[in-house]
Amino acid sequence: MSARAGPGEDPSVASLDYGLLNELVGHLLRHAFLRGHQVFGDVFAGEALTPLQFMVLELVDRNPGITHRDVAAAMSSAPSVLTTALKPLVTARMLEQVRVAGDGRRVAYRLTREGRERFRAVRPRIAEAERRLLGDLDDAEAEALRGFLRRITGRFSG
Repeated sequence: MSARAGPGEDPSVASLDYGLLNELVGHLLRHAFLRGHQVFGDVFAGEALTPLQFMVLELVDRNPGITHRDVAAAMSSAPSVLTTALKPLVTARMLEQVRVAGDGRRVAYRLTREGRERFRAVRPRIAEAERRLLGDLDDAEAEALRGFLRRITGRFSG
């Protein structure tokens, strides 16, 4: 199988013999994941926002009062990783922590007024990130890819 350099990839790497790696879904998903981060970084340059933080903001915006545990589960992330992503959002006053009624030990999150305004101002850029990431696919291929990924990950709803 011949390889060609992908977007942002060193062309000299394309001449390497990858063996069966480029046939392994996990290997390809890893590269797609990294490419997604690169595109996100380009599109959201200057926003001091990571893909993980975008996911947090989307979940909290859509589910005000969502608990720390539920955000972590929805993101397939360890609670400690989530804490690291959340700290800058809380410090920047985009998110506020609230105690869960009836269980003062549990923490939930909601967007502050400023956080909601800022997130809703930058959120539309995600469409451009998706367009760039999926630029080599037509609409049917892009939707098929989303469908396959939802099946692989067990996420059947959109």
